[in-house]
Amino acid sequence: MTGYGEGKVESEKVDIYSQIKTLNHRFLEIEINCSEPIPFLWEKRIKEYIKERIKRGKVILNIEIKRKEPSLPKAIINQELASRYHQILSQVSNNLGLKSKINLSHILSLPNVILLDKEEKNKENIKTFIEKSLIKTLKEVLQTKEKEGKEHLYSIRKYLKRIKKRLFKIEKEIPLVEKNYKKKIEKNLEEFLDQTEKKKIAHELSSLVWRGDTSEERLRLQSHLDQFQNTLKQTEPIGVKLKFILQELQREINTLGAKANAFVISCLVIQIKEDLERIREEIQNIE
Repeated sequence: MTGYGEGKVESEKVDIYSQIKTLNHRFLEIEINCSEPIPFLWEKRIKEYIKERIKRGKVILNIEIKRKEPSLPKAIINQELASRYHQILSQVSNNLGLKSKINLSHILSLPNVILLDKEEKNKENIKTFIEKSLIKTLKEVLQTKEKEGKEHLYSIRKYLKRIKKRLFKIEKEIPLVEKNYKKKIEKNLEEFLDQTEKKKIAHELSSLVWRGDTSEERLRLQSHLDQFQNTLKQTEPIGVKLKFILQELQREINTLGAKANAFVISCLVIQIKEDLERIREEIQNIE
């Protein structure tokens, strides 16, 4: 099911803006894009939080971190190494008889005396702000998904209602179809009465009766429709289950259509197939 949401959290030093778009997908797939690298554990926690609330579809999360002040790396002086450098340089200067003294600039220019903590900006406590922004964004996404879900539910129930009406019409047509079938069987049997090929007669009789009997298909159709409607009432994710039930409905209506030997029933079957296809399109948007 598609959805969209935005969230923003502001503080003195940083603003966090998050955006979520959800698209139809068979499984749950989460993609996180952030303007700055974030620790793996943060990303893992974000995905877990989303998984608790969204069970199916592709989720695209964009996070933008805007700092109001430049985030400079923290400088750390290696005092021990600086002292060691000073001792060595002083010793070399004395050995060479140099008159110039060792000053601070000489020592600070040497390797590893000044260390820059380049990870400092990621260690800044913005995790809480990201989480707050994510909560706002997901809340908005779920609201849009719920609204869209109600629209899909309304459409599906409308199509189910039409299907049931058409199945009722088929039930009313069945007695007339059976009567016509009976006449057809009698006519075909009369053509074989003067013959002694009993096996051929039995085959023709069983073939005609089997092709015209749709009682099992109609019974299973009604059962699957009831199961479909009961599934719509459930609160957990139902998209996959509805898909399987719909496949059974399509299988039964196809068989019923193949057995139908009446124009009226064939027309009703086609109309039911059209509504089942519309339901299939709606189900693709259901989690």
